[in-house]
Order: sequence, then C-alpha cells, then structure tokens
Amino acid sequence: MRETFNDALRRAIGLALVVVGVVLELRQRLEIRRYRSTQARLRRRYAIADETPVLPYGPEQRASIEVAARRCGNEARFAKTSGTTAEPKRILYPAERVARARWAFIDAFARHFATVPWRRHSFYVFSSLRDADSLTSYMMEEKRLPPYVVALQAAYRVQAAPALQVLAQRYGDVALRLWVLTLANPGFLYSTNPSTLAMFLDAVQGDWMAATALVREFVRDRRRFETDVLAIARRITSRGAAGRLRRIAQSPAPLPLTATVPAAHTYVCWTGGYVQPFLDRLAEHLPRDRYRLLPMYSMSTETPETTPCYRRDRVAFIPLADGVLYEFLPEGDDDAPANLLPPHALRAGRNYSMVVSDAYGLRRYQTDDLFSCAGHVSGLPDLRFLRRRSLSYSFTGEKLTGDQVAMVLEHVRAEFPLLSRNAFLTCMPSTSRGGAPHYRLIGVVRHGELSLTDLEAAAARCDALLSEINGEYGGKRASGRLGPMRGTMARLDEFLRRVGGPRPDGWEAQFKFLPLYRQRWDDDELVQDRG
Repeated sequence: MRETFNDALRRAIGLALVVVGVVLELRQRLEIRRYRSTQARLRRRYAIADETPVLPYGPEQRASIEVAARRCGNEARFAKTSGTTAEPKRILYPAERVARARWAFIDAFARHFATVPWRRHSFYVFSSLRDADSLTSYMMEEKRLPPYVVALQAAYRVQAAPALQVLAQRYGDVALRLWVLTLANPGFLYSTNPSTLAMFLDAVQGDWMAATALVREFVRDRRRFETDVLAIARRITSRGAAGRLRRIAQSPAPLPLTATVPAAHTYVCWTGGYVQPFLDRLAEHLPRDRYRLLPMYSMSTETPETTPCYRRDRVAFIPLADGVLYEFLPEGDDDAPANLLPPHALRAGRNYSMVVSDAYGLRRYQTDDLFSCAGHVSGLPDLRFLRRRSLSYSFTGEKLTGDQVAMVLEHVRAEFPLLSRNAFLTCMPSTSRGGAPHYRLIGVVRHGELSLTDLEAAAARCDALLSEINGEYGGKRASGRLGPMRGTMARLDEFLRRVGGPRPDGWEAQFKFLPLYRQRWDDDELVQDRG
C-alpha cells in the first residue's frame, strides 16, 4: 500500500514540475530577448572597461576574490576546484550563490521535464556521501532529513542521514547507493562526470557480493536495522521494491540495471572534453536503444559557463547564466582586450575561449576553456566544450598536448581492449628513474589487476605513435633527450592522492580524468608497491 501511494505522489510531483518547467521555459525565452541589454548592464555593474586586462587565475584574481569575500562578511566561504591544476583554486561561494547554483540545476531539469511530460521524473544524483568543500557538495549538502515529498522526488538526499552514513561505513558507498536506487527506482540518473556513474556500475558488476551485501542483509532480517533506517526505507520505497530486493539477494551473479532500477530511462552527465572513454563504458552498461543520454550544461566551479536550451529534440547550450558577463577570444588570438568578442558576434564552426566576469571577484577571467560554436539559437551561440586550452607539457621543447595524447590513447584503447576495459589510461611526465626525463602511461585501476606486460606494450605503442604525430617528441626521443615511455599501474586511491594532493572526500563528484596531467609522477618504488 505504501509503495503504491509513494508512486502516485511521485507522479503528482512530477506533473507539478512539468508545469514549473513550462513557466521557466517562458522565463528563459524572455531572458534571451533582453540578453544584450542585460550584458551591457552587467558590464557597467562590474566596471569592465575596454582596457580591463584578460587574466588567468593568479594574484590579481585572488585579490579581487578576497575583496568580494570581505563584502560578504561572515557569509563568505570557498569552494575548491576539482583537480586540473596542481593547487585547487579557491572560489567564493556565499550561501546565496550556492542557492543560485542549485536553482540553475533545478531549472535545467524542470524545463527538460516539460519536454517529456509522461516519463518518470524522479531522479538520483551521484553526489558525495560525505561533507566536502567542492561546489557539488555545497549544492547537495543536507542539514537534516529532507521532507517526505522531496525524498520521493530525489531519494539520494536521504543518504546524508546519520543512520545511512553508518550503513555506508559498514557496507560501503556502492552498497548503500544500490540499496537506495533499488528502493526508489528513479527515472533519471545524474552524475556530473560520466566516470562517477561508470565506476559505480563497474563496481556493481565487478564485485557483486560486496555491492549487494546491504541488500542481502536487509532482505534476510530487516528487524536488525535501526528504526531510522526502516523509516527512511518506507519513505522512499516504490512499487515492486520488495521483489527487486529479493531478486538481488537471491542472485549469485550480477543483474542488469533493468532488474534493479527498471524505471530508469535517462542518464545525465558531462559529455565535453576528454570523457569519451567513460561514455563508451556507460554505453555498454546503458545501451542506447534502452537509455537516453542527456548532456549536461557546462558548470565549472569558477562559473556557470552555459545553460541548456531545449528546442524540440535538440539541446543547445547557450551563455545565459544569471549574473555572468560573457566575452570570447577567437582560438589562436592573444589574450588582449581588443580581441574580445560579445556572444552574438561568434561565428558557427569557429572555436573560442571563454572569458567571464561576475559579482564574486572574477574580472575578465580567462577560463582557459575552449568551445566550438555549433550554431545559434535566437541569436545566441550554441557552445560545445572542446578542451582545456593550455593542457600541454614540455621537458625539452616537445610541447606535448592533451589533444595529441588523447588521439594516441584512442588508438591504444582499440589495440588493447582488455587493458582499456579494466583501467583508465592517462599520461604524466616523470623524472624518477634518473637519466633522461620521460612520460608515463598510467593504468588507473579500481578493481582487479592489470597485466604489466600489456601495460608496457601499450606504453611502447604510445611512444611510437607520439613520435609520429609530434616531430619534436620524435626528435628528442631519437637524440636521447627524452627517454622511452614507461607503463605504471596505480590504484585509484593512490592516483587521486598523487595527482590531487590532500583533497576532501567526495572527489568523484568533480574530479576530472584527463589524457595528460602536468604534475610529475615520481617515486617508482611506492607506485610499484601499490600496483
């Protein structure tokens, strides 16, 4: 009876969100109509003059952020970036900005719900299960158990409850997520990075007994669980949940998602940049004939870069975030104020880096993110993220770029399918063995083992391909100024510690897996012991 009532209420909430989505869609169209006047007003508000310099994150931007933080007083707090730099950037996020970021998330989902009014609209977000100082954690943090109707629509929010935190410590994060997903049976699955969802599904398939330990114990004797756990289970349960839990508990082999979360029909994640290996992995778990992939908008910690714009079956991404002044530099142009273009001046088929200013201290901040203009929607550019503009490394003038490494890794993944299935492959500079500096092919593995023989063979293949496509690299290899690429195996926790440094819990919500990192990978003995 409770299951049927919960699902009926979920349906009513979903229809209410559809109505909200229609209203928000009308609001967005009005914002598009007055876009140019809004941008002009923001330019005056932030005192951006023609000669205001374009600057990366550095002393000037930090000083400007500190000035804005002092204006916030006790409300000031900072979110840290996710890991594309050696040291995380500290970006100002007072409570009202967190609320604004949360509203942008709700706005995007509600307007999409309006385009699919008869689908199941409840969703599950793969956010951190513990407190952290990332933007995602700020957006998803809970002070107390969410209201009943909120938990029905967004069951993942109950995971912050102390009783469920105890379960996460006892059974593991994967087991808790699977238990909540099976009970709630959401329609949408959301993860900022596709790696988060891919790794969860890999973990369920790769270690079925550990992933289902909580479900098995719950089915065996739920009276052993605290009353708070049982109350939460009743709040989020859905039709057929008891049967799904029993099927999981009785199955000796992994079950597909259609058996554990049969209502899921759409997964939402970031699709720009270098995430294709994880998108391919997701396509294996979530076949395209059964599940729809909905790309998410570009939301960096520094600023919301784009907003989704739904036009029938097409999703465009336009620079329309509230309170952000957008300017663009054509690819290849110097970061000179005279080269800046307003959004309406962008041309389809060209690439541009994004420059932003906002009320939180960023002044003509060079995001270093490169976008392609795929076309226009109501006069605004449809922007598709391409890559980080400055992702490159050079020991002796070889100027190895992320694009070159990504191209090579694509070939290597095809030639070594077992290797790519069991690990994420990336490249890092190293000087640790003495002699000539060299690059490392790092096989980052979360479950199981890798073949070191295959990894070394893949590293040799990478070395040969890089020599072909980068003449300077090939020349430095031939002269001995660069040593041969070597293969190194690392566990996920070790890789994160080495690359990200002392980061908070909840890395999976934001950490970016890149084809090339500029941090050096040294201390071979420690890495080999971990491998």
